[in-house]
Amino acid sequence: MVFSSPTYSVLGDSISTFQGYCPVGAEHYAPDTGAATGVATVEDTWWMQVIRGLGGSFLSNQSISGNTISPAGTMGGFSPKRLRALAVEGRGPDHVLLYAGLNDANFGIPLEVFAREYGNLLAALGELYPRAQVHCGTLVLGAIPGTVNSMACFVQRLVPYNAAIRAAAAQAGCHLVDLAATGQRYDALDAFHPNGNGMAQLARLWLGEMGDFAPAQG
Repeated sequence: MVFSSPTYSVLGDSISTFQGYCPVGAEHYAPDTGAATGVATVEDTWWMQVIRGLGGSFLSNQSISGNTISPAGTMGGFSPKRLRALAVEGRGPDHVLLYAGLNDANFGIPLEVFAREYGNLLAALGELYPRAQVHCGTLVLGAIPGTVNSMACFVQRLVPYNAAIRAAAAQAGCHLVDLAATGQRYDALDAFHPNGNGMAQLARLWLGEMGDFAPAQG
């Protein structure tokens, strides 16, 4: 397998899925629900928009709906098998986009457990792919367009989880994509899952934090 541009693999939960590009049965987004979600093709997803925007090539997506960082969650943890599947035909990724943790906060995974397991995940990725750059996204929440329910209490709940992500990324020498520091939200179907417009908004937030990895202009 030969690529002419840097390769990107994706690791996350339902927000980062699309049928045919993630483990079978793990998807939240699919072509046949595109009319309802506004996410009709893989090109509508936040992560493919980021990869395209960075001039990269897609390699693998190991996102699963309901996933938590912690193995204590309902669909918990990132198994060694899934982490190995971020590589394809022996080719490891040049970059890993890691965006997960909303389910940990939602399911009440204790902060100390989340922090420990996030650090363990970064260590495992570093061992498997020592030459890859791992990009760790802090967590932002969506907002349903036209509603007054801001879920401000849940936004506050994310604060310590985001602090744990920042600390783990710094300790592991990973690139922090500090979406939460922007104070922005995205348009969502149910406050968590972006709609089509929300995917584009989330992609722009990511790209705004990925300037050092953008292709040179001119």
